[in-house]
Amino acid sequence: MNIFANITLWIVYIASLYFSIFMLLIYFDKREFFKRETSDLEPSNFPTVSVIIPAYNEEANILRTLKSAYEIDYPKNKIEIIVVDDGSKDKTREIISEYIKDKPTCQLLHHENRGKAASMNRALALAKGEFFACLDADSFVDAQTLRKMLSLYYKTDDPRLAIITPAMKVYKPKNLLQKVQWLEYLIIILISRISSHLDSLYVAPGPFSLYKTEIIRKMGGFDEKNIVEDQEIAYRIQKNHYKMRQCPDGYVYTTAPHKIKPFYKQRRRWYLGSILCIHKYKELVANKRYGDFGLIQMIKNIAGYVFALAGIFFAIYLFFKPLWNSIKSFIAVNFNLLPLIENFKINFTYLNFLLLDFRKGFIIIFIFLVGLFFFYAAHKNANEKMMKFGFIALIPYFAFYYVLKGIILLLSLFEFARTRKLKW
Repeated sequence: MNIFANITLWIVYIASLYFSIFMLLIYFDKREFFKRETSDLEPSNFPTVSVIIPAYNEEANILRTLKSAYEIDYPKNKIEIIVVDDGSKDKTREIISEYIKDKPTCQLLHHENRGKAASMNRALALAKGEFFACLDADSFVDAQTLRKMLSLYYKTDDPRLAIITPAMKVYKPKNLLQKVQWLEYLIIILISRISSHLDSLYVAPGPFSLYKTEIIRKMGGFDEKNIVEDQEIAYRIQKNHYKMRQCPDGYVYTTAPHKIKPFYKQRRRWYLGSILCIHKYKELVANKRYGDFGLIQMIKNIAGYVFALAGIFFAIYLFFKPLWNSIKSFIAVNFNLLPLIENFKINFTYLNFLLLDFRKGFIIIFIFLVGLFFFYAAHKNANEKMMKFGFIALIPYFAFYYVLKGIILLLSLFEFARTRKLKW
């Protein structure tokens, strides 16, 4: 391995080790608090809340979403539901109209397709609630989540608290891709819980994040030019020294992509949108004025993309390249295995960084064990069983899933560099 690759590998190892130990220490420091932390179903106040549901071509999911919003366990005279049809070309608008026709707390707005952020801003201009929640049209909220979020808000008793985020799970995963995403979302819930206690949350998930209406209006609403408005608003919250908190058992369920193409489109938007947000708020990076968010989270966000690209490079260099050489040898002998078997010998050239170099091997094993620990802790944190879907989903999650996401990131960057255009 050449010296440049070796130096890059060591940088990735050391940075990964640092962030792994940091998150592990924070988790153990907060573990007893997490055990005692419970959500109250009786907030000290019952303010008016607006639930905003932007929808575009969601005929398959919108009815379930509407029902989950209407059945929220909260005084009916204290909640309003504003659905915004963003120029749908299917039956979304008709389904909404039929459902809300006898429900005076619900209203439907309609305009030509302008994107989610524009739909949110239109509803926000009319919202009567002291708080408002965004509910994506492919997501479903637990009936008690709003009570839990408001209880957390009033217990925190901080006028700078602007957003309460949910604990988001994948709704009834069916195929292997959805089950792998189900595992991923459980990890995200735990990491977000830890980040919440560091004032380092950097995204307000579309499925039922709860906002303080006055603060968001004061900040100018959502950025209609941004493809990840839920991240952009969170970065803006951090820049203006407001706060975000996660409600660890305020559950909301989202429909995960079940095919590679929509999964690719979703992650492409997430990755490129996140990179654009980091660039837009680059002054926060390593800036002590923003506490752990600037000194830890912003650096970790940047490092995540660097690690992903480095991981793809080393996967090609250490695995796919030797595999391709073996395939070429196989073709050269006209698919006759006997000469290959007779001359077979194990080549450690590409694996000695792991098997023969104790220092690198120790770091990899330690990081892997930390990952396994967080995997176990994430299931416990979310009250889920590790073997809920058996071993089938575990194999691609640990073996292939992050390589797949790295490839999507790489393809997204190539696509963006070529066109520099991406819609929501």
